[in-house]
Amino acid sequence: MNKPESYLAELIMEVVPKTMQSIRQDMRKERGELTITQFRMLANVRQGVCNNKELGEKLGVSEAAVSRMIDLLVQEKLIKKIVNEDDRRNKVLSLTANGKKLYEKITASARGRLTVKLEALDKKDREAAILGLEVLRNHLEIFKQ
Repeated sequence: MNKPESYLAELIMEVVPKTMQSIRQDMRKERGELTITQFRMLANVRQGVCNNKELGEKLGVSEAAVSRMIDLLVQEKLIKKIVNEDDRRNKVLSLTANGKKLYEKITASARGRLTVKLEALDKKDREAAILGLEVLRNHLEIFKQ
């Protein structure tokens, strides 16, 4: 039999992508013209990622691609660029009120759909899933290496 750590790694690699695919499908129903990458950009800016280089690294795209997406999201009034007082050449990104509202609408809708799907689990399985995910969340630093 495989070591428990190996089996856990196998399960994570199987379950997480399937879960994310389901969430992405739910989000597509609410995001309108926004692409998944653009939504991920909103999510990262909301979490404090505020420059092209860091966004590119998080999204796995070039700084040039990030720059084009930012310009589009600025035109759509979802992101705003603010001059960095310490380095005027750099712009700090933040969500506009419209950006925050759209982000919340999309995530609330996806969360609601996911909640309905999870109601199919019996109470014991839901509690076990919560416990397992809380353990992983509380030890996320192991994934940063």
